[in-house]
Amino acid sequence: MATTLDPGIGEKFSRRTKRAINHDGSFNVRRRGGPHTHDPYQWLIQMNWLPFFGVLVTFFGLLNIVFAFLYMALGLDSLPGVLAPRGWWQDFLSTLFFSIQTFTSVGYGHIYPGSNGSGFVSSMEALVGVLTFALATGLLYGRFSRPSARIHFSRTAIISRRADGTPTLQFRIANQRSNILIDLQARVLLKTVNPDTSNQTYALLPLERDAISFFPLSWTLVHDITPDSPLHDLTQLDYEQLDAEILIQLKGYDDTFAQDVHSRNSYTHDEIEWNRRFIRAYEVDEDGIAVVDLDQLHLTEAL
Repeated sequence: MATTLDPGIGEKFSRRTKRAINHDGSFNVRRRGGPHTHDPYQWLIQMNWLPFFGVLVTFFGLLNIVFAFLYMALGLDSLPGVLAPRGWWQDFLSTLFFSIQTFTSVGYGHIYPGSNGSGFVSSMEALVGVLTFALATGLLYGRFSRPSARIHFSRTAIISRRADGTPTLQFRIANQRSNILIDLQARVLLKTVNPDTSNQTYALLPLERDAISFFPLSWTLVHDITPDSPLHDLTQLDYEQLDAEILIQLKGYDDTFAQDVHSRNSYTHDEIEWNRRFIRAYEVDEDGIAVVDLDQLHLTEAL
């Protein structure tokens, strides 16, 4: 095995760990202890869109409920325009709707502050509303302006063979977006685990081509398993016993955002197909335009 090349994931462990990199690019690392370092901004920027809007709606609702109870505590007589008491629930809805109108600066005018107390509370709520919407606007801009790569990886890697008999490790990628990625670079490592000590070892897997200038089609990354390769003479059983994992790091320049973007993925030993080859994932249409079929990116056939 070649000299270890730890990419920062660690080498010495007391027991076997899960895969180093998940398919979404995240690492299987959990932090505990030490000072509280949770960053709400990073949390809101990185979460999925549906939970993000759920947090915004919940925060908006809770703030307005709090102010609605403050108006009720001051008494309905402090809000001229509220209809005569019609029960606790209807009174609460009246103060809630007034709170939402004040929070959003809509101000329909049917209900208005009629005392110093309600005037002070509504002023504070208007300020909180302005700050909240400013914060939400900044978060939305941060989410839209944050560059990210949408690289589509084949579900499995394969062990194939060239025409001259040289075995190869291959996997395939494509750009899910129609934006332009240029100067795309790839780096691939092999992670293995010592069955006796659970220590992890890393080795670089040189690629047939580790960079391309343009990325409009799919790209099949190939590592030749020559006598110099860390994979030389390893069988499928060896991959399993060594808990082999192929670690992939991609870096490219996004012409839309004018910034570098990164993508990560990995293939574990059970995500590698043996004696297979990829089926071509693109064709030329009748008008001479090349068409990439992302659904065929994963298709393989027997050698």
